Amino acid sequence: MATPNPLSDSHPNPPQKVSKKTFHIAGILTDVYGLEEIPANCKSISCLWLLHPRLKTKESMESTAASCIGEWNMQPSTDNKVGLIGVSFDQRNHGTRMANEAANGAWREGNKTHAQDMFSILHGTALDTSLLIDHLGSYIFNTPSSPQILNHIILGVSLGGHSAWQVLFADPRVHAAISIIGCPDYMFLMSDRARLSKLPTAGPSFLGSPDFPNPLITAATLYDPKAILFGTNPIPPSTPSSLIPYQGASSPHIRQLLTSKIAQKRILVCSGGDDKLVPYRCSEPFLSFLKAATGKGGWWEEGGVYLEDNIYAGVGHAFSEGMVKDVLRFVCETLSEISVSKSRVTKIPPPNPTALNYLPPVKARY
Repeated sequence: MATPNPLSDSHPNPPQKVSKKTFHIAGILTDVYGLEEIPANCKSISCLWLLHPRLKTKESMESTAASCIGEWNMQPSTDNKVGLIGVSFDQRNHGTRMANEAANGAWREGNKTHAQDMFSILHGTALDTSLLIDHLGSYIFNTPSSPQILNHIILGVSLGGHSAWQVLFADPRVHAAISIIGCPDYMFLMSDRARLSKLPTAGPSFLGSPDFPNPLITAATLYDPKAILFGTNPIPPSTPSSLIPYQGASSPHIRQLLTSKIAQKRILVCSGGDDKLVPYRCSEPFLSFLKAATGKGGWWEEGGVYLEDNIYAGVGHAFSEGMVKDVLRFVCETLSEISVSKSRVTKIPPPNPTALNYLPPVKARY
């Protein structure tokens, strides 16, 4: 089965062009959108990171960048206006970073190391995103009078949607994440795909087999959201009432992990109801767990997480027009929230590295 193009149906009415400038950062060609469109009155900058699907390139995210930046810049201006830029780069083994085209294929396309290849690439994308967050400001907004990049939103599609989940859990500088037809449970996704691909190893013995070897399990437990919390164990089933905690899932250890990873963050999940490549059933147990924890009356409501889980009937593995509309709304709501929060705090002078209580910039938790 050929891999569908998830971007083919998005943006049916192409938005106006947005400015683009390419920087060479840490060996990665990095496209930055919207620099010329930044309002003169903006006090800070938010960065929307655009992670493309498997088999695509950074250029495929240009329409999404233009739509989001254009939509936000049309919002009413305030004294605390947050400027928005978009950033896209080629994922590892894609576009300008292509090394082995066959490694991007699935099992059905003859790639025997599909699970290892895809996870290492999407994990590499998460690492690269945090690396570029470290260094982007050195190339833009690098004068004393420039506004600072203070917030980061991750938007990923398909393969990029998997990476968006990893960056959300790993990097405390990321305020929000949008996962379009992505999955937070890689082991479930690959186990299900192995079954559908009729691999001989499919079934109870799949995890730990040559198709999903033990070192890959170890990597998943370090970086993939579901495995970070539960390892190879199934997520405890939900109780009839969302007001009652999952049995065993609300332990102090799970609460501590959630607090350290995603407290006060915003999440938008968009899934195709008819998606056969990344079916919603692979994400549903983890999302049900999160909703029971973070929803109104949930056992971890104090975590302050906003989670929106949208399923689009009749949509396959695609970034549909309906998803685009929800993404634009979510981005603007997130930036408006940031603008309001900025207006409620007193301006603090830059940190003094010589001070005894100075703490260095926070790094991602990889």
